[in-house]
Amino acid sequence: MCITSGRRGVPEVLLSGRKSCMGLVERDAVVAELRTALSDSAKGRGKVAVIRGGIASGKTALLRAFEEHAVASGATLLRASGAPSEQSLRFGVIEQFFSGATTPPEASAMLSHLTGLDAPQVGGELSSAARSGTRDAHDLCVGLLELSRKGPLVITVDDHQFADSASLQVLTYLQHRIGTARVMLLLSQGTEPPSELVAEALRQPYSRQFTLYPLSPEGVGQLLAQRLDSSAALRQAPGSYALTGGNPLLTRALIDDSLAPGPEASAGAADGPVTGQAFTRAVMACLHRGGPQLLRTARAIAVLGEFAAPALLARFLDVRPSVVGGALEALELAGLTIDAQFRYEGTRAAVLDELTPEERSALNRRAAELLHHDGVAPSDVVGYLLAAGEADEPWAARVLHAAADQALPHAEQALALGKVAEAVQYLEFASRSCGDEHKRAMLTARLAWVQWTSSPAAATRHHGPLQTALEKELLSGREVMRLVRSLAWHGRPKEAVRALESLGAPPEGDGSRDQAERKLTRQWLSRWHPQIFAQVERHAAMSEPPGSPDPARRPQTAVLPRGTGNSSAVEGAEQVLQRARVRETPLASVISALHELLTAERFERAMYWCNELLQKAEGQHAAAWRGVLLDTRAAVSLRLGDLADAERDACSALTALSARSWGVAIGSPLSHAVHAATMRGHFDKAAELLNQMIPQAMMDTRYGLQYRTARGHFHLATDRPHAALEDFEAVGDLVVKWKLDHPMTLPWRGDLAQALVRVGQTDRARELIKDQLRMIGPDSTRMRGVSLGILASVSDLKQRLPLLGEVVDLLQAGGDRYELARAFVELGQVWQILGKLDRAQLIRRRALQLAKSCHAEQLYDQLVATREPLNSEATPSQWEDAEGMAVLSEAERRVAALAALGRTNREIGRKLHITVSTVEQHLTRVYRKLNIKRRADLPVGLPADIADIA
Repeated sequence: MCITSGRRGVPEVLLSGRKSCMGLVERDAVVAELRTALSDSAKGRGKVAVIRGGIASGKTALLRAFEEHAVASGATLLRASGAPSEQSLRFGVIEQFFSGATTPPEASAMLSHLTGLDAPQVGGELSSAARSGTRDAHDLCVGLLELSRKGPLVITVDDHQFADSASLQVLTYLQHRIGTARVMLLLSQGTEPPSELVAEALRQPYSRQFTLYPLSPEGVGQLLAQRLDSSAALRQAPGSYALTGGNPLLTRALIDDSLAPGPEASAGAADGPVTGQAFTRAVMACLHRGGPQLLRTARAIAVLGEFAAPALLARFLDVRPSVVGGALEALELAGLTIDAQFRYEGTRAAVLDELTPEERSALNRRAAELLHHDGVAPSDVVGYLLAAGEADEPWAARVLHAAADQALPHAEQALALGKVAEAVQYLEFASRSCGDEHKRAMLTARLAWVQWTSSPAAATRHHGPLQTALEKELLSGREVMRLVRSLAWHGRPKEAVRALESLGAPPEGDGSRDQAERKLTRQWLSRWHPQIFAQVERHAAMSEPPGSPDPARRPQTAVLPRGTGNSSAVEGAEQVLQRARVRETPLASVISALHELLTAERFERAMYWCNELLQKAEGQHAAAWRGVLLDTRAAVSLRLGDLADAERDACSALTALSARSWGVAIGSPLSHAVHAATMRGHFDKAAELLNQMIPQAMMDTRYGLQYRTARGHFHLATDRPHAALEDFEAVGDLVVKWKLDHPMTLPWRGDLAQALVRVGQTDRARELIKDQLRMIGPDSTRMRGVSLGILASVSDLKQRLPLLGEVVDLLQAGGDRYELARAFVELGQVWQILGKLDRAQLIRRRALQLAKSCHAEQLYDQLVATREPLNSEATPSQWEDAEGMAVLSEAERRVAALAALGRTNREIGRKLHITVSTVEQHLTRVYRKLNIKRRADLPVGLPADIADIA
């Protein structure tokens, strides 16, 4: 305990203890002093103690702890609390002594008898005799002193500064006579100047004042440790102190939020403090507890933000600087502010949320007026005018016009900092305030572009003004192309065509950006909106600069997939993705580049770029980017056979944007979600997705083709082959009509062939899949493997075996685990028909492992239900993993892996370019090292790395 000089030269106790007492932290020193004072008062040396502290500093908790000790010591306790609403009630505090729950009945009766007054009923008033004035106050004081002769008497008054004047008079008389009485008077108050009662009492030698300061960082840690484990308390203490300034109430609220059920809570598992509803409620409770002036000051700080300073706050509130100084001191002592700024960012929003729209408007208008007269830049004042709404004053109009010229650069700066809402606010204001029609059109176009990245639906309200600007020839070619893509995205093809036709051919010397936008739009429409593209491809708006060939006469392959193995296409896609900047690069170009990688079967690179760009999009709150990238990642996962990841990402994409924001493009994530659910056997989930409402215009786009394809596979999986046939045939007709007929775009022939097999049209199915294989060419691995697998299913037994061997090789190289599992199922069936049961058993075990790894639950369950009993000599671990692989050499591992797949020694030798004798020698060593006797005992997990086998 450290004692320094307090007000009026009276010793003041500064709390510096580090231990806890009765649940309190860093309050042991004052508790010890109070207990000593109680002991002295019980011996006839009366004491007056005053506890002073900021809002929620723990004054009441300390009083209650001391009261418990006093009662346990045998003292009679009379307690009361002051309240602003009861200051007009005469003797209101004294009445609480009579009727309080802690007052013993005999003490209440004795006090009533000694004073000659009737004890009031609970909630009633004192008798008329108690209202006569000074004499009655004196008699009540005498009665209290008389009561102390029966035993030690402790009187506590919490927030005594709010006590009524009559009660204060009684307490004043009491403290004058307390020196030789067995009475201890304990008062608490806030940080305001001392009342007359306290000022007078502190002049006496039997009085002490104790100031409760905020907890130290170590004290905050101790408070956290009372309810959190020690490691969590240690981790969270620094951040908690920074948020609360050592306020015990706020610290306990942080603990409540940390322990609340939720993803970040779990008994304080978070590395930093968790702020939630409890903390926000505690902050607002502190503000309201501090009184009207404190709340007004907090609201002024919330409105003024970074401009809040004592001098401006005093003018804003129209009060004396000393009043603001006291409020700021109280706020800082309560741990709510530091240097007139809120410690917790959420406090500002919570304070503003309590205001009515009219109150917020008035306060923002007041702030704008003061800042303007102080000479603050118009760009800083305009935000307050925008928040205020209408401002009719002449100075406000001048500020608005001056700020309009600076709005665009400020919006760009806000975007660079990721403050999208602020940028939108600047652009909306500038487009409304701008007097130049051409500039207003440019600002509106920029606003639509910025909003589209966060909410494509929000950008649609600018379509009308932009189309009007287009008719007046106020938009550049670049702005028109962005409008066209937005119109197409939202299923408004006629308007998109009109916009394109009104633009005309690009002028000579057209800028590179403008030309790049035209080229991108043409490519985008040709791939995703072929009907729109077909209507405008001969129009001048879609032509290249003079001297270039007419796009309508170019081979259609210019807008079709360029085929796998085209290194220049892949390199171009990589360059686009490397240069991509969220909110600046057109999302259409990013999608085109990613689909170029998918077409080239560069799945690992596509996944890499999806993850990289997703991280950037989430950091900048670009919801449109996030949704599209999640959808593309789902497409990659489907091609790799990662069904659970594909279903999760597709469903996340559907929730990342509203259905209205997705527009016709909703067909893409919807189709991926349906396809993944179908492949996993989640037919109820797939049916639920297919029952969702879709835009009618979607069926006239490539997204509609994807949707029909996914629906066709659902019909096929649920034993409705004729419905599947209808969907696949419709896709084929439209693909041919729209000149998108390439298997790497939509392999409709393979899909249709599977449906035809189910209805008995095997010959037609065989011709279709052969046509698809001719179109694919030799470069593809995955798509060629899938197509050969379909061909194997419609071939005779002699052809099926070598075809399936090639399918396995291709799919292993292509990385599609789901299709590889299906190929193994087919291969196992062939070996079973041929009577090679051991080999069939090996292959089925491998299919089972793959089905499990890619979460194909239905395929896995089918395999479990139909598999043969395992060899009784094999141990369970041999069927599950390959723990012994570490003892094998690389060459032995390759031979063993191929043997586990059912390959003969001759086939293994041909594949690895070694002799049959060498294969046999490797297998002999493998058997010895793995302690097995034959090929059938080889662990299923040996071919763990598909690339290694390839």
